[in-house]
Amino acid sequence: MKKIILINAIVWATIIMVGAYLFKGDENWKYFFGLILVAFSIVNGLMANLIKKDKKSCSALR
Repeated sequence: MKKIILINAIVWATIIMVGAYLFKGDENWKYFFGLILVAFSIVNGLMANLIKKDKKSCSALR
């Protein structure tokens, strides 16, 4: 699970860096930033639910 979290952080950092480069000086950067925030929130919520389910299934096995 730690690998997935690390890969997720690297992917989001890359998306933000590429987006900052591509939208430099553009007036639509606000929409891109909002879209990135919404997408990150969805992915983060899904990963949090996955971690909760994984912890419950591990504790049930004990």
